[in-house]
Amino acid sequence: MQEIYDLSWFKKSLAPKLNDFKLEYRYFDEGDFGSLNQVLFNSSKLGGEVEFWSRNFLRIHLWDYEKDIELMNILIHPHQKEEKQKVFEELQNFVDKK
Repeated sequence: MQEIYDLSWFKKSLAPKLNDFKLEYRYFDEGDFGSLNQVLFNSSKLGGEVEFWSRNFLRIHLWDYEKDIELMNILIHPHQKEEKQKVFEELQNFVDKK
């Protein structure tokens, strides 16, 4: 069975691993791809956001504050289901290295 990557998944699977990060949850009714659940996360070294759209688009943005570089800026379309797991693994790798 394929994992469903949404805000509930994030809160259960990824948020507990972000101990050193400040998390902020936002919701917007109308956006480019329907309603939006957005998670902002920040630490002294890394920051970014994960955006879960109601039309199954996913966006991940990650910034390295120390090196002042963008590490990830990815928009995944609904038909790219297998890509979602890969980008969350990549995000987790960056977080684990911080």
